[in-house]
Order: sequence, then C-alpha cells, then structure tokens
Amino acid sequence: MYGWAGSLLRVNLTDRKIQKEEYPEALRHQFIGGRGVNSRLLYSEVKPGIDPLGPENKLFFGTSPLTGTGLITSGRIHVTAKSPLTGILGDSNAGGHFGPELKWAGYDHIIIEGAADKPVYLWIDDDQVEIRDAGHVWGKVVSETYATLWDELGDPRIRIATIGPGGENLVRFASLMTDYGNACGKTGMGTVMGSKNLKAVAVRGTKGFRVADPERFKEIARDWIRKIKKGPTYESFSKFGTLSYLTQYHSQGRSVARNAQVTADIDYIDNYDAKSMMKHMTRSVACFGCPIHCKHEFKVKKGPFGGEHGHGTEFCIMSAHGPACGNTDEAAVLKINNICNEYGICGDTSGITMAAAFEWYQRGIISKEDTDGIPLEWGNAEAQIEMLMRTIRREGFGDLLADGSALAAEKIGKGAEKYISHTKGSDIDQVDIRTLKGCALSDAVSSRGADPQRGWPGVEFYPMKPATAMKLFGNENAANPRSYEGKGSLVDFYTSICTMCDALGICKFSSAWFSTPIYLKHMGQLVEAATGVDFNEKKMTEIAARINNVERAYLVREGITRKDDTIHGRAMEEPVPSGPYEGERLDQEGLDRMLDDYYKVVGWDKKTGAPTRKTLENLGLQDVADELADMGKIT
Repeated sequence: MYGWAGSLLRVNLTDRKIQKEEYPEALRHQFIGGRGVNSRLLYSEVKPGIDPLGPENKLFFGTSPLTGTGLITSGRIHVTAKSPLTGILGDSNAGGHFGPELKWAGYDHIIIEGAADKPVYLWIDDDQVEIRDAGHVWGKVVSETYATLWDELGDPRIRIATIGPGGENLVRFASLMTDYGNACGKTGMGTVMGSKNLKAVAVRGTKGFRVADPERFKEIARDWIRKIKKGPTYESFSKFGTLSYLTQYHSQGRSVARNAQVTADIDYIDNYDAKSMMKHMTRSVACFGCPIHCKHEFKVKKGPFGGEHGHGTEFCIMSAHGPACGNTDEAAVLKINNICNEYGICGDTSGITMAAAFEWYQRGIISKEDTDGIPLEWGNAEAQIEMLMRTIRREGFGDLLADGSALAAEKIGKGAEKYISHTKGSDIDQVDIRTLKGCALSDAVSSRGADPQRGWPGVEFYPMKPATAMKLFGNENAANPRSYEGKGSLVDFYTSICTMCDALGICKFSSAWFSTPIYLKHMGQLVEAATGVDFNEKKMTEIAARINNVERAYLVREGITRKDDTIHGRAMEEPVPSGPYEGERLDQEGLDRMLDDYYKVVGWDKKTGAPTRKTLENLGLQDVADELADMGKIT
C-alpha cells in the first residue's frame, strides 16, 4: 500500500481494549481520509440521539495519504465527534506536527470509544500502545502537560495532543491543543476528550511510509510551491498571517465591534493593524511542510502586560476578544490569547460569547448581581479576563457562558437571543455577512454550523468580472457579494475545495479557496502520485460530494431540516448599522432563493433539505439512503 499507512487504531477507554484494524480499501478510496473518513465513521458508528458528553460518543482522529509527506502544508490533523456545543456534527483541524507523527507511527486514524473511570492518557510508540494514568497531569495547563509528559516519556520530540482545564471542566467550546498554539477549536472536541477522562494522546512514530511515484510526487509538489509563492496573497500572508484580516475587513466596511452594534466605524482599529501588531511578534512559525509560515510567536515589551509571551496569534481571537468586546488594547488580547491556548478553550467562540454578555449587560438583560459583581462594560479588559477565567472554571455566571452564546441566551431569556448571531448553535464569525450573500448561504448550509472555512466564497471580497463568474459558476452575478443570484454553484464550488482540503489534511491557505491556483484536479494529481490510485478531477469532485452528503445525512438523522438552514439573531434581523453598507441586510426571501438554488445544485429536496435517494445512491451511499428512508426522512 502506498500513501496510506494502512491501519486504524481502535481504543476503548471503558474496557481498556486496544485493537489495530486493517484500513478497508473501499473506505479510503471513497472518502480518502481526514474529515472524509472521520465523517463516514461518525455516521456509521455513532447512533442518533446520543448525549455528546456520554460514553456512546466517539472521537475520531484522522490523517490522509498526504499527511507526513513533508511537502505542501501536509501537517494537519482532523478530529471529529458529535459536538457538545451544537448537538450535531462537530469537527475541527489543526496544523503543527501531531498528524505526521501519528502517520509515521503506522496509523491513519484513531477511534476513541467509551470513557475511562479516571484520568488517563494514550501513549503510542509505533506498535506499542498503552493507556496510562494521567492523574498527575489532570488540572495542569497545556504547557505544563507537555513538559510533564516529555519528561516522563524521556523524549521532547514526542508530539502531544492535549486538553487543558477547559476541556476537563466540560466547557462546551473547549479546544484540543496540538503543539504550541495549534487548536482544534470551535465545536468542543476538547470537551469530548474531557468527558472521556482522556487528558492527552502522545505519539512517537519512526516507521514512515512510501508514496507510489516519488519523482512525480516531488515534481507536483514543487509546482505547488511555485504556485503558492506566485499567488496574490503569499507575500503579505507569509509575513502577517491572519493578523492582516481585521484591518482588511475594516477597509472594506465589513469589520464589526461591540457585538456587531458597530460596523466599520472602529476608531481604534489601527491598534490592530498588522504592521502595528508586528512590534509584538518575535518570529514567524511554520506548520509541518509549510512554505507559508503564517503563524507567529510574540512578546509584549512594555505596558501592563509587559513580558507576556506566547504562540498562535490569529484573526479570530484578536477580533472576537478585541473590537467585538470593545477592547482597545491589543496587548490585553495577546494575554487572553495565552489564556485560551493554555487552558484549552476556543478563542473565537469564547470571545463572541463574551461580547454577547457585554451587550446583555449594557441593555440590562443581566446585571452586576447576575455577573458575580463583575462590571461587563465595553473595553474593561480586567473584567473580561476575570469572566473568562470564571468561564473556564465554570464558576458563577461563567458556568452559564461555558455553554456558549446560543445556549446561554436561551437560558437567560428576556430577549437575549436577539443580540447573538448563529447557525445551528455555532456563532457567526466576526465579519459582517449581511454584505456577503454567498458567505451567508455557506454558513446557513454548513454541516457543523457557521464556519468561514467550510465554504465561504472568497471571491465575494474582491471584484470578479461578470464574464469570469459566468464561465466558472454559470451566472454573471454569482460573485457579486450583494446579489442573491447564482449562489448555489458558487458555494458548492468552494465547499468542494474546502472539503477536499480537510479530507487531505492540507491547509486551505494553499488552495483556490485562498486565491492560490490549486484546484481539485491538482489535488487529485498529487494524491494519485502518492497512492498509485486514479484520482482524477471528476473523482475528486464526486468524493467531495460524497463527504458532504454523508455529513448532511448525519444532520438529517439528528433532526436537521431546511428550517435550520438559516441565520439566527442580529445578522438576519437587523440591517447594517453604519459604514459604507449602512442599511443593507439579509432577507428571508433572498435566503430562500439561495437555498432553492443550492439544493438543486447538490441534489437535496427543496422542501426538507435532505439529500434525495437518487443523490445518495448515485454516490454509492445506498445504506445511508435505506436508513433515512426507514426513519421516514426521505422517500
């Protein structure tokens, strides 16, 4: 076998049974790996209606035929389970070096079942796999856990995926941390680990694997690197990474502040300018096999947070804990960045939830009495940090916020839900999607709830000639961000690219999703050189559709229908309050037209939003079609 390591590792924490299984050919050929195989296993092995925090939930770690090849951003690990935050499909991926190490140990995927009766960690040393006691690291932050396990295992080169106290305390948006500053965030994969009493997975791999055609593989990989470096985003992104997003969105009139009460009129935005932020950055950092090196290490040199240093600064945390919370001090957000990374919680979701709490406080929906005496006032960084720590510890009002903004708003009542924006329980990112109709559609139909990297069409941020849009998407208005027309093909196109990046364990920043001319046909060529199996453009398109349909089937089985494919709260109900797009809004009639168009393109029933039997059968998902028919979900 080429490309794949050829084995699945199944670990039952309840009975401590460890089993190495052969990787079925049909599974890897039909779903490739990463997100694809994880999602198929989730559908097949996790029954509908189970408690995400119960032992019936399973946690899947996935690599791909490209993982660990040393070329082309091939270092990502994909993690999947039923989400404690949303109650539907939950997954996330992260860069770093954990994925390649797992592959070199001889495993394409790990399946974690059951739950331990006390804290444990999993130690994988090639063929030697053990469940070990983790009582001595339970309660430790991420860096302390790394240091303790490296010392215990006697090798600082061992790669570790771990949770912090956030996951142990079952904060519903707890992250799984791999290496320093690399987080599987958003949907609570760290929470699932915590519910299983699984503190960490430590891996040392020395086996390696073979690719089918090394010379062809190297040739294609070198061509990819040339394409990446000649791309329009490389020069800026390799220097600033996602730090450049906030001011970029502001210049376009799409940045938001104070929980999206303010749009594009942020007088302190220069504090977050990428060039200004670089004064805190000490060096660039690259994930495994990446020529882009978009990450950074930082150190604050002076001020109240002088001496603070760490890893992993990204747009999502800077925006969510910065302007979204009215926080003018970027150094305070770097401090918060460290808290999120060390305690293992999603910086994006925690910030958006905190911003909602600030507005609830502003409007009198909650009071100082409710917030344990902490004044949640815009820009109060001290209060923000204290409430964040209470959220991590699930103390007082923080216990409520630890459930995320949608569940917290539901529990609070009093109209609190009007001041959040989410899809299927997952918060809308800190970009004004009211001005980006295709991005809104992508969020509405995403299989894990709102998420830019599930299929946002990046062309909506930059002008595209109508003739080009007609050629690519069949409608000259498809790339126009203010138009509702032609969005079905547009979103399907970018969803397919994002899906295959996740299945292949490669970074989306090296793909056509991010303006680099690497499309499905190029991905297929590289996978073919790695595996020796034919993966032409048509087959890659079909695999992407198969993955998206098995994920949709999972959602349908959990009760999701067309009515759930919408935007809840402020982003849907209020117009843009200020800036160049003032007054623009999303409207239900326009969203319905986009849904009709999208469902037609992907082969889903317009009334229910479920994949049709014909669509599922054409993709080889006969068993899925039969089960949904037996449940009365499709005819």
